[in-house]
Formats: sequence, structure tokens, C-alpha cells
Amino acid sequence: MSVSARTLRLVPVALRQLAVSRVVDVTSGMKRITLSGSQLGEFTSPEGKPQPAFTSPGFDDDIRLLFPYPGESEPVLPVIEDGRVTFAEGRRPLARAYSVRRYNSQSRELDVDFVLHGHGVAADWARRTRPGDPIHIAGPGKTQSLPTGRDWFLVAGDDTAIPAISRLLEELPHDARGQVLIDVADADHRQELIAPEGIEISWIPRHAGTRHPLLNAIQGLSWPGGEPFAWLAGEQAEVQKMRRFLVKERGVPKSDIDFTGYWKRGAAGLVGK
Repeated sequence: MSVSARTLRLVPVALRQLAVSRVVDVTSGMKRITLSGSQLGEFTSPEGKPQPAFTSPGFDDDIRLLFPYPGESEPVLPVIEDGRVTFAEGRRPLARAYSVRRYNSQSRELDVDFVLHGHGVAADWARRTRPGDPIHIAGPGKTQSLPTGRDWFLVAGDDTAIPAISRLLEELPHDARGQVLIDVADADHRQELIAPEGIEISWIPRHAGTRHPLLNAIQGLSWPGGEPFAWLAGEQAEVQKMRRFLVKERGVPKSDIDFTGYWKRGAAGLVGK
């Protein structure tokens, strides 16, 4: 049995009240919201319990952003007990998971990138939010190390995966080799990414009527020798198709594939991570 290329570590969850400090257009299809606040450092909860400083060591760590229900001004908040999330009776929090694009512990600034195609509670908030607006976050609840012990990387994802892919490429060792495939809604949604010289990045603009662009691209790859580590993220059904192909047709062990469905086609409000 293949040993996992990544080490999983659980992280105590804290509920933090932050504020928007900057809003920047990364592309016409993505906004970067910078959050800041004293509760990114160590702080004491309203119940008098000490809370740890925010950390995000893993490139695909995610946090939960907590939003008010439509027509309301305050979010429903979870209850955090001993670093674990519980829910009070009644309505559950209106939360969306997003990747941590960047965290600077010195300036206590947290960047979160939002894909803007489609409508949903998070994307609509990103369109209208301004510096000074409050926001609650929780997490990360777990983190994983960079993949090690494999010969090359295969990374595939759509627009929603760009924040995690960007961070992965920035954190890979300088001698890393691999293929990165990114499916974007429009050609002008491409970004300048920092990556090791041995990483080849291919942008795949999405065309109306084109089915399974990432799967098609993976199927057409010239397959190098050695053991790959695959990281796949995007629409749930598409990610499952890619994983199935890698396991059945390319013989990649399941333990060497990380896959996440960031959103599900037909489910309103779930676009973005």
C-alpha cells in the first residue's frame, strides 16, 4: 500500500471577528478581500477562554466565512467548545468555505480570493463589501503538509481552485516538476503565477458547449515516468471523473490523489473557494 504523500494535522478552531481592510480586483472574474483584526493574534473569547493565534501552514487550508441571512444584519454564529464547532438549537450558521490565499502573521492580514461568476451569498458579498465591513471567520480545522516523496505533480482545477493552486506553486521546492491545468471561464481570467521552472502551466479557457475540459486535458497529457502526486479541485462531478481516470487508466494509487469538490453544478450559492 502506498504511503500518503501528505501529513494531516487537526487544528483547534477559533471564532474570530475581523474587518475588511482592502478590496482588489485580481482579474475581471476574481476579487481579493483582505481581512484584518486583533483576533488574528491570540485573544480571549467573550466567555473568558484564551484563543490561539490564527495559523495557515497548508496551501489548501480553508476557513468558514459566516454571513447574515438575507434581510438580516448579524450572522448566526456557531458555538466553539474546546476548539471544536458545535451548533445551538435553531438555525445553523450561513457559512461558506474559502481557501486561505495568503496569511501574513506580522501584519495580521488574511487574503481570501472570491470567484465572481454566478450569484450566491459569498460572491454577492464580495461584490458589495467595502473596507471597514465586519466579517466572522472560523477555522482552519485541519491542515496538511506539502506533498513529499513523489517524482512529479499533476494539478488540475477550475477558477475556484486558483487560490490554492497559486499558493501551492509558491511553496513547492525549486526543483519540483509537473503539469498544472487550470480551466477558466474567460481568457482574461488568467493570472501571472509564480512557479518553479520545472512546472508547466496550461490555461484552458472554457467554451460554451465544451464538456469536461480538464478531463480532456489530462487524457491528452504525455505521461512522464515516475510516481506522480495529483491534486484535483473544482466542480464535484468533474473532479470525480478526473480521479476515476487517474486510478483506472493511469494506475495512480488513491492515496496519491487529493481531490475536493469545491462546488456542485445546480447547487445555488456554492461557487467559490
